[in-house]
Amino acid sequence: MRHGYSKIKFKNGQDANQMLLRKLATNFLMVGKLKTTLKKTKVLKTLLEKLIEKMKVKNEANKNYLLKALGDRKLVERSFSDFGASFVKINGGYVKIIKTGVRNSDGCETALIQWAYPIINKEVAIKDQSSVKKKINKI
Repeated sequence: MRHGYSKIKFKNGQDANQMLLRKLATNFLMVGKLKTTLKKTKVLKTLLEKLIEKMKVKNEANKNYLLKALGDRKLVERSFSDFGASFVKINGGYVKIIKTGVRNSDGCETALIQWAYPIINKEVAIKDQSSVKKKINKI
């Protein structure tokens, strides 16, 4: 018996809750930050920690796990190249939650979830370096 252990539950049902977390995770991975209720951010943080551990090593088992959790092939490929490569040397603590106060409409506590460390996007870095070289050559 697990005393003192409380699981955060939503009232929608198991399937709807899984879809809610899938959508929150995909939106977070695409944008890099997300503002929602405190309960949703706490549940999303645990899910993201598990997913990022899978993103570190690219193999078929991890790819299938991420496809099942996220449901988007392009996002899975991007996650291995960008997120997994950024967190190879870091063990845990990939995202952080910042409380933003109470929502005026319904009084619900809101929070911002964002990356704890900067994410290095290889494609954007290459484009930035080439644009800098072009600017230097013009001068």
